[in-house]
Amino acid sequence: MRGNPRLLSGAAPLRLAVVKPVCGAPPARRREARIFSLMALTLGLAYLIWLGRLVLDSRGSPDIFFFVAEILSYFLLCLLSYSTWRLLSPLPGNPESKPRLSVDIFVPCCGEPLEVIKTTLKAVQRITYHPLEVYVLDDGGSETVAALAQSLGFHYLSRPSAGLPLRDSKSGNLNFGLDRSHGDLILVLDADQVPAPEILHRLVNFFQQPQVGYVQSKQTFFLPEGDPFYNSDKVFYETIQLSNNRANAVISCGSGVVYRRRALREIGGFSIWNLLEDFTSSYELASRGWRGIYYPHALSRGLAPSTLAGVYRQRFQWCLDTMRLFFWDNPLFKSGLSWAQKTHFLIIMLSYLASGLVFPVFYTIPLWFYWSGQSCVVGDELAYGVLRGAYLLATILMFRYLFFGKEPLRQFKMLCSLFPVHALAIVMALLSPPGRKTAYRANNLNPFAAAGSWWHLAPHLGFISLHVSLPVLALCLGWAEPRLIFFNSVFSAFIIWILGDLVLAVMTRPIWRPAMDPRQVYG
Repeated sequence: MRGNPRLLSGAAPLRLAVVKPVCGAPPARRREARIFSLMALTLGLAYLIWLGRLVLDSRGSPDIFFFVAEILSYFLLCLLSYSTWRLLSPLPGNPESKPRLSVDIFVPCCGEPLEVIKTTLKAVQRITYHPLEVYVLDDGGSETVAALAQSLGFHYLSRPSAGLPLRDSKSGNLNFGLDRSHGDLILVLDADQVPAPEILHRLVNFFQQPQVGYVQSKQTFFLPEGDPFYNSDKVFYETIQLSNNRANAVISCGSGVVYRRRALREIGGFSIWNLLEDFTSSYELASRGWRGIYYPHALSRGLAPSTLAGVYRQRFQWCLDTMRLFFWDNPLFKSGLSWAQKTHFLIIMLSYLASGLVFPVFYTIPLWFYWSGQSCVVGDELAYGVLRGAYLLATILMFRYLFFGKEPLRQFKMLCSLFPVHALAIVMALLSPPGRKTAYRANNLNPFAAAGSWWHLAPHLGFISLHVSLPVLALCLGWAEPRLIFFNSVFSAFIIWILGDLVLAVMTRPIWRPAMDPRQVYG
């Protein structure tokens, strides 16, 4: 392995009993975040009341769609503000005397490149913890992987080699290992996740508290300069998960996570209800009263999708699993969850709904106004611009202070740009009730691909083209009043700016620093 293991060992000592708010945000910044949150919610409510009166007078279908989209966006903003209001995220203390808990490490794999699996397993070999057993769970049935695992002294288990069907994908593979191992705790590492040697020393001590069912460490990835697809997802990993930790609604990310075997046994093993076991397993554990802990420091680093096609495939699966829970096992009706837990789980679900269903309404309504010349704000454009502009500015300031240093604008742009994927996943979730789920395909089977993904940009290029051309046509052909065209064009410019980021990310060739280049690390 040519990667530097010290890249992965940036974790803070466990003796810290409290994680600083928003990873070190001072009290003044927390106060400003709250002030701007209240300002955004107040201005948003005033705007909705004003807009609602106009919509009631006009009763036009596009206006009603627009108003409903605005209401749903405001509701999501309310939930987000509520869930992150208290930014302190205490971690439990670490007892001085701690008995050794035995740990099994599961490395599930299914056709990933051998050099990727080899790099991960060699890093696993350097983990400094005992007693420890390592199980390579190979759904690919590769003789080469079997020889590699055995040469390192690891257990090799394979459903194909055992003559078993590959039922339930990754979760089925993990349960296959669960039934053939005995450790008190289980660390799951994806085949492309390179762990730090001290990963178990950092995480195991939390299990001295008997109510702790799982501990999720922060996810980090080998990324090119600028992180064009925002795979780092700092908003989620550095703020949302901290907030989830306070409410005992920590979301398992499927790798770099340690589970208590007894907790998994209580819910029947790794959840097979969804495509992926991670979110659903933590959701079930939380509903049974188990405590989830978020450790907000990187203890492993893995691969992230390097092409738009890979990003689409990954985010489709995430959204599909989340929305299946929303439609068929909604947290509002989930027994065992507190109100705070319900709220925190709902935020993730509603953000996908906003991306897939609400944002496309915002992209489409201005185009209708250009073509028809009809809008409930005709004659009140200036008032609309002032009210909506003040609401938008307060929201931007709220995000800036709430997610300081986490690039919330990039997160917002990515959420907006993934609307085709999330819309399709939402539809598929509706068509996939319990007992019926779509096929799963492992990510990173070709992690070093450099091929472009232009056809995936068709919806974005279509919207951009229409928002460029329709204002000109509407003005030249007299479809709408010039004043309406002007105010709509501000919306159009904003939409082009939002969607253009993804187009530029696909056009730009990634630049890698040597230490972060996966072709070097996994070579």
